[in-house]
Amino acid sequence: MGKRQWILQGVGNLTEHFLRFVRKREGKMRPWGIKTLLAFREHARHSMRTRIALSLAGLSLACFFVLSLCGLVAYNFTISHIVRWHMDPILHMLVAASKDGEKAKIHSLAADLRVLWYTDGDIPDEFRPAPGKEELNRIGDERYVLVSADMDGHVYAVVVKVEDLDDIEEAMFTAAMACGAASLLASLLLSFWLSRRLVTPVVQLTDRVRDNASLEESELCSRKDEVGRLARAFASREQSLKAFLVREQLFTGDVSHELRTPLTVLQGCTEILELRVRDASITPVLSRMQKTLATMTGTVATMLLLARKPEQLEQHHFDMSALARNEEEFVSDLLKDRPIVYEAHLADHLMIRGNPDLAALVLHNLLDNACRYTSTGSIVLTLNAQGFTVRDTAPHIDEAVRKRMFERGMRGNDKTPGSGLGLSLVQRGCERMGWQVSHSLWDEGNVFTVVFAQSQKRVSGHGEQA
Repeated sequence: MGKRQWILQGVGNLTEHFLRFVRKREGKMRPWGIKTLLAFREHARHSMRTRIALSLAGLSLACFFVLSLCGLVAYNFTISHIVRWHMDPILHMLVAASKDGEKAKIHSLAADLRVLWYTDGDIPDEFRPAPGKEELNRIGDERYVLVSADMDGHVYAVVVKVEDLDDIEEAMFTAAMACGAASLLASLLLSFWLSRRLVTPVVQLTDRVRDNASLEESELCSRKDEVGRLARAFASREQSLKAFLVREQLFTGDVSHELRTPLTVLQGCTEILELRVRDASITPVLSRMQKTLATMTGTVATMLLLARKPEQLEQHHFDMSALARNEEEFVSDLLKDRPIVYEAHLADHLMIRGNPDLAALVLHNLLDNACRYTSTGSIVLTLNAQGFTVRDTAPHIDEAVRKRMFERGMRGNDKTPGSGLGLSLVQRGCERMGWQVSHSLWDEGNVFTVVFAQSQKRVSGHGEQA
């Protein structure tokens, strides 16, 4: 038997014993085992520690199967040589007796040796070897056949039964499975222990980043491995972001603070001029200057509000309906002599908790945006307990612009004047108060929707839940 046949026979025996092992335990399997495996698989997809452990365990299992296969091939090779060593003298003895022509003596000798003896035509074709060759094959659970052909064309075959061979193989397979299960369990425990040690620094780093704890003084930064380099990179980026945030807050605060004084002086001067100047042609100019200064003052106050942290914002209950009505004069000025109808459907005395200056910023910029891009048709403001919507008949916003419309400096087109900061300020203002702003399309234009935070709603003047 060649090496290829040994390997094939070893694989066949391994498969046969494994199927027999599964059949014996098939009735013991339960559906809950399958559900447990599926749940564990889903957990492993989201856990790096579990994936590392399973990878190590899978490597151990693969090594076990390879060693088992090598062991079975070596076992078959050894058994074949032992059986051949046992059968060769018997075959040669019977062949010598057959050539002497004493058939009765041959059958008596075969019976005494407890073997089966075949010659020439009695031998199946698949057992016939090439002339001058011998071939050993296993033909049953415990039977081997050794076939020999001489140069004269005569074929001889002897069949020997090796008792208890199946029991030995079953015992060896059971022992191998027990050893494999023990080694797999040990490898699983070792794998989970190693994976926990490997992933623990990453988990610690994640916890510190999530909790906004300082990394610079952490022992993770002193590590010499990849986790240490990652921690030092995070710490460096953290320091850069902190320095940038401090510079931005100082700049915003300083600029806003320095602008307040000259704006107050200018506003006072315009009021004095309005009182002293009697020229009717100059009065509209002064009124325009006062409105511009009031807008600039509000913008400075807004910048200061946005520069603060959300927890530093002053929040109290205010009338959102009154705030919306205050915008009517602003919208009327923008839509003067334009073919656009402005409608406001407002709930009466809608009280919500928040920052009125930021709320005015959000509503003001959404209305200003609608007035800028609407050339004809209507602009409708609807305010209720859940939030408010601004619906216009402006051209639909392109999909590419919609994806970035709340980014700083993003504009719908270059034909309409503006800096591209309006919707960015709306987004930042909503984030500060926990509101949600979104955009959608309707048949004739665009709709901007703002949803109030649940904790800010309060009973309105009509008793509805706000």
